[in-house]
Amino acid sequence: MSKFDYKQLTKNELEEMFVDFPFQIPPMRHQMISIAFAAEHDRVAFFHGVGTGKTLTSLWTSQLWENKKILVVCPSSAFSAWERDISKYTNYTFELLTGSGKSRKAKLKKKKDIFIINYEGLKTIYASLTKGMGWRIDFKLFIHNFDCIILDEVHKCKSYNSLQSKICFHLSKIAKNVMGLTGTAVDNSLLEVFNIYKVIDLGKTLGTNFFYYRMNYFKPAGFDWKLKSGAEEKILEKMSKSTLSFDREECFDLPEIQEIVRTIEPPKEFITLQNKVILGDEIEVNGDIIDTEGIEVRAHLLRELSGGFLYYKVDEEKKVYRLKKNAKIEALIDLLDDTSGKVIIFYLFTEEGKMIQEALRKQKYKFISIQGGQKTSDRTKQVKKFQEDSSVKCAVVQQSAGAEGWDGSIANVAIFFTGVSSPKTRKQTVGRIHRKGQTNSCLVIDLVLKNSIDKRVLKNRSVRFNFVKEVMSYIQEFGGIEEF
Repeated sequence: MSKFDYKQLTKNELEEMFVDFPFQIPPMRHQMISIAFAAEHDRVAFFHGVGTGKTLTSLWTSQLWENKKILVVCPSSAFSAWERDISKYTNYTFELLTGSGKSRKAKLKKKKDIFIINYEGLKTIYASLTKGMGWRIDFKLFIHNFDCIILDEVHKCKSYNSLQSKICFHLSKIAKNVMGLTGTAVDNSLLEVFNIYKVIDLGKTLGTNFFYYRMNYFKPAGFDWKLKSGAEEKILEKMSKSTLSFDREECFDLPEIQEIVRTIEPPKEFITLQNKVILGDEIEVNGDIIDTEGIEVRAHLLRELSGGFLYYKVDEEKKVYRLKKNAKIEALIDLLDDTSGKVIIFYLFTEEGKMIQEALRKQKYKFISIQGGQKTSDRTKQVKKFQEDSSVKCAVVQQSAGAEGWDGSIANVAIFFTGVSSPKTRKQTVGRIHRKGQTNSCLVIDLVLKNSIDKRVLKNRSVRFNFVKEVMSYIQEFGGIEEF
């Protein structure tokens, strides 16, 4: 008996199927297909590309499943997206599980429909810190009756031996419905999908024993493992029973170029320092004093702060201070983990470029660099490497040096680590991917730190403006924010 192809459902068939469904905005065709697919399952994997609306699709799926109590596990950088979509497009109530373990457990007692927590925070609720043993799962703590678990960026569960993967597995065991969302289920090898499916469907797809799975489908190849003949087809066939995947290019109702904003929660240190800048108070870092007097000084400090650092001088010596936690870097890595193709990352300040490159090296992402002061011959080599070397995922590009004069259409995703205040520069930078020769729809993502100058830059990017005057206006309107 042949398997039904949900992607062949027509628009009319889908509209008739969901004529009574309470969509608050018109869904895209691939979203309706996904919900139709989920109607036949109690556990599903949506491996759709970044920017295709996986968050909203999963919320609508939860409504279809009539879930009453839902746990969303996602990176911290995705909190704002979940808050936005829940508030705007559903009637669900929600609570962010942040703070100490004690605070998170107290919040879980509230009468809410959806609880949202990051992967790292799971241990503060479901594990105990044991002297000499580190964090260990405490099964007595699994007392919350979630009927649905949504694992956003479920590729973070690919390690069968990690604490967060084990916690997600046990949460899955006591839930009726489970969804796994990611744009990149596989990074290097199909070995990685084993634990993802173990968490989603408790081993129904690929079994519960990793070593048996590896022995059955792989053979040793030096220090690595290689797929046996015909094994890939068998694995993919098993996966297809509970998995639906859409590339961005399959989502025909997406625009040729799509621009989205990833709003990121700022760390406490950022809020403290920004308040000092806005109020004109001195800042002390590493025993040095940073002067915040003068609107131009404040303008530059606010831009730098949103990138996670501060430039300052001591006796004419230029120094730099980096914030202890850089939420934008974390969000950037989360996006790269969820993106399968090549990506161009645009930044403004030299220090931002250094931080981005350090983070990419740490995550073992290969990249090229285009920056100010680079020789033409070196830049040409870097561009060629990005275009021709399939192992290079990212181009890390300083706006002032790489806004024009090169073809980046091998990529169709651009991420702005720093907002562009000049409309001309914005058009030029986006033009690296959105240009003649581009065969795929393009995605542009702006990283915006909540309650920062980023929002003002983004708001005014379509018109030319005096940045210093805009900062003054921002300070007057803002007046500082409360610390938490």
